[in-house]
Amino acid sequence: MSDDLDRISLTLPAEMTTRLDDIVDDWEYDSRSEAIRDALRDFFGAYEWESADDTVHHGTVVVVHDHHVDGIADQLQTIQHEMADLITSVQHIHLSHDTCMETLVVEGAGTAITELANRLRAIGGVNQVKVVVVGD
Repeated sequence: MSDDLDRISLTLPAEMTTRLDDIVDDWEYDSRSEAIRDALRDFFGAYEWESADDTVHHGTVVVVHDHHVDGIADQLQTIQHEMADLITSVQHIHLSHDTCMETLVVEGAGTAITELANRLRAIGGVNQVKVVVVGD
C-alpha cells in the first residue's frame, strides 16, 4: 500500500456489501477500495456543488429541446453567447425529427453554471436540462 493512502474501516449491511461486490465485478474495478474511492469523489463533488460558492467547477449542461418551436435556436444561441466565458464547447445532436440535444461543456463558478441552467430551463420548447459537475 502506498504511503500517501490512509486505511479506514467501513461497516456495511450485508446487502450493500453484496451489491458493492457485484458492481466491482461488473465494472471491473481492481478492488472494493477503488470503487469506494470513485464513489467518494462523486460524493465530494456533490458536496462542493451544493455549497453554492464561487469555486470553479467543470462539467456539462445537457439541453433537450423541440427544434420546431419558433425562435428556440436563436434563444439558445443568445444565451450561449451571453455566457461564452463559462461555455468552452457546444455539441448539437439531432435525436429525432422533432428533438435535438445540445451538450455544453462548462468551466466556472457553481453559481454561474446554475444561472445558465436556469436560463435554459426557462425557454419554451426546452424539455429537459441536466447539469453534471465533476471534480478535478
